[in-house]
Amino acid sequence: MPILMKRKDGTITTYRNAEFIPAYLFIPEEIIQKCPQEIKRLPRQVGRFFRDWNTIEIIESDLFLDLIIDAYAFMVWPYLGVGGSMERFSGYEPAWIFAHSPGYWIQGLMDAGVMPTAEELGSLSPEIYVDYVSLEAASALFSFIVPLTMEKYDMPEIIEVAREFRCFEDFDTRHSNQKTDFYRRWYHTRSIRAELSLEQLLHPDQEEDEDGKKKERDMPDPRVDVDEEVVAAVDTDRFLAGLSEKDRAILNLRLSGHTLEEIAEKLGYKNHSGVLKRIRKIGKAYEKYAGISLGFEQQKISA
Repeated sequence: MPILMKRKDGTITTYRNAEFIPAYLFIPEEIIQKCPQEIKRLPRQVGRFFRDWNTIEIIESDLFLDLIIDAYAFMVWPYLGVGGSMERFSGYEPAWIFAHSPGYWIQGLMDAGVMPTAEELGSLSPEIYVDYVSLEAASALFSFIVPLTMEKYDMPEIIEVAREFRCFEDFDTRHSNQKTDFYRRWYHTRSIRAELSLEQLLHPDQEEDEDGKKKERDMPDPRVDVDEEVVAAVDTDRFLAGLSEKDRAILNLRLSGHTLEEIAEKLGYKNHSGVLKRIRKIGKAYEKYAGISLGFEQQKISA
């Protein structure tokens, strides 16, 4: 039930974010000290949360709500059973979403009787001072509360399915061991064409087999050894999705072995120089996206 408050002008409105005040008081000092000054200045006396207008203004801010979300995600992540750093996953990964849903964990603490509701807190003497919970105590509680909460909402099954069927969207753009492992498994079961070979953009000639025939590049090849740095840094599908329709057409023709002149003729360019510029632009964009250098600024592109 929302908490109502009488404003300075006499109107009565909902006290925004008031339900998270007990949750704030449960956050260890080590976490609070990493927050902006406005948060670090929040009081520990119960009464000021309901009577001091400067405090109320901070409680109703998005900054305060972000603190609750981020602090509880940080505290519960080690007990979700995902492994690895939370920062390595994106906001689409199910465990990340659960971790950043503080309502689950706050309700778990209330159900366990270790956290009062905002209404109960407001009914206490305004002079009561609430001391910090130690990081060790909070960790011990969450090691118990998180598994119970997960079972209550069938989270383990969801997290396990997400782990088994990983996708590109599960990972943050930064390098991580989890992302590298995923890319290796992914590309070892996909076609060679799925890699988007920048080397082939520069030199489109396909390799030949022992009989002098061009190798088929669309068949799955479980032996393909993808360069670790590129695999760890680049989400090829996302890069391709960001290209224009014409750039994707140039890319597909180039990867199929067409010369610059042939591409120009097929796509209606006056000459091959326009195609050359587009390929160099695609390559440079890919380098920037991947955070690597493949020589598109200086290296000559084969005709």
